[in-house]
Amino acid sequence: MTIRTIRPNKNLIAKYFGWLALVLVFTLPWVLIGFAPGVGWPFVVFYLLAHMVVVAIAAILIPMYYRSLSYELTDEEVIVRKGIWTRTVQTVPYRTVTNVEVKRGPLDRMLGLASIDVHTAGYSQQTGSEAHLVGLADFESVEAELLAALRRYRARTGAAIGAEELPEAVTSPSGAGSAVLDEILSELRAIRRNLEEDRS
Repeated sequence: MTIRTIRPNKNLIAKYFGWLALVLVFTLPWVLIGFAPGVGWPFVVFYLLAHMVVVAIAAILIPMYYRSLSYELTDEEVIVRKGIWTRTVQTVPYRTVTNVEVKRGPLDRMLGLASIDVHTAGYSQQTGSEAHLVGLADFESVEAELLAALRRYRARTGAAIGAEELPEAVTSPSGAGSAVLDEILSELRAIRRNLEEDRS
């Protein structure tokens, strides 16, 4: 089995710190509340200190979170590893993948980054994606390699990408599955006859 391990670019740290800077910018207008009658500066000082504590904690956690991120492309699946205290491993089999999407926000374009979202059949009706590969500088090559892996999987297995394998009893009403369906149908007919007799 071939495995390629991918790490996000270090500019991802700069992106997260950029979001922190925006939080601080939008916090500054709250200083004007200190001039409002009946509010006073104690409230403003408490508010700003609380935000500074949150920003300081986030500044410590951002590099740790960045180091926890890694992505793997194998012959069978995509694997995303992340998390600081709670390590999360997301495994997305190629047989369930329905769409691969590249996203680039304003900060991403400034820093030369992009994210790749891997959508699956089970998550097609949800707003999020099954796997989220963030902070990629060589996103075009990663996307091409991921699509090539999907094509190789389909050619090797003959399975349609995005189609889960259904149990035989569901896809083919033969044998025991057919007998169960016949029995259910007989019960429904008996119930209908009883209802008709009660009405008469």
